Amino acid sequence: MMREFNLIVKRSKAFYSFYKFLQFIVGNFLKLFFRVKIYNINNIPLEGKLILCCNHISYADPVFIDAFFPRPIFFMAKIEVFRNFLFKSFLKFFNAFPVDRENFDRQAIRLALKVLNSEEVLGIFPEGTRSTSGQIKEGQKGVGLIAVLSNSDILPMAISGTNKIIQKPKKRIFFPEVKIIFGKILKINDIVKNLNQKDAREVIVLKTMQEIKKLYAQIS
Repeated sequence: MMREFNLIVKRSKAFYSFYKFLQFIVGNFLKLFFRVKIYNINNIPLEGKLILCCNHISYADPVFIDAFFPRPIFFMAKIEVFRNFLFKSFLKFFNAFPVDRENFDRQAIRLALKVLNSEEVLGIFPEGTRSTSGQIKEGQKGVGLIAVLSNSDILPMAISGTNKIIQKPKKRIFFPEVKIIFGKILKINDIVKNLNQKDAREVIVLKTMQEIKKLYAQIS
C-alpha cells in the first residue's frame, strides 16, 4: 500500500507560467511530427469544476491531451506507475495522482473530490485501462460516483492515432496523424434530478461512454 498521497491543487503563478511554456513547446513538437488536429475546442469551459472523460488507447494519451487542453488537468493514473520514485515525482509535478483499479480506492475518491471542490479539471479514462486496438470498452463505475458526489458536469472527448505510434512486434516508432475531438457538456443535474443515486451513477457512465464512442467514430 502507498502512503497517504499529498496532492497540491492550488499552484503558484510561476508553476502555471512554466506549465504554459511547456504546453507551447510540446504542443508545437506534436503538431510538427503528428499533424495533430483539434475539433470543437470551443466546447471547453474555461472555468469551473469539470470532469474530462476520454477513451484510452496509448500511454501517450495524457501527453497529447495536456498539450492542447487550455486548462491544467489533474489525471487519475493507475497506482502501478507511482511505485518508481522518479516517475512518481514527475507525475505528481504534473498533477497526476494514483488510483487502485483493483479495489475501491477511498483515497483516490477523496483526491478527486478535492480537485473538483477547488473548481479544477479532473481527467479520467473511464474504461480503466488501455485498449490498444482502439475498441472502446465498457466504462467503470468511478466516473458516475465522482460526478454524483461532486455534482460536476462531464466533458466527453475522444482521441485517435496515438495507439499507432509504437507498434508491435518490433516496437518501432511511427508518426501517425493524431486527432482530438471534444463533445458537448453532459449536465449532471439534468440526469440526477429524477433518479436515485444508484441509477444516476449508472446512467452517467452509460451516457458518457455513448458520447465518447460517437466522438471516436467521427475521427477514427
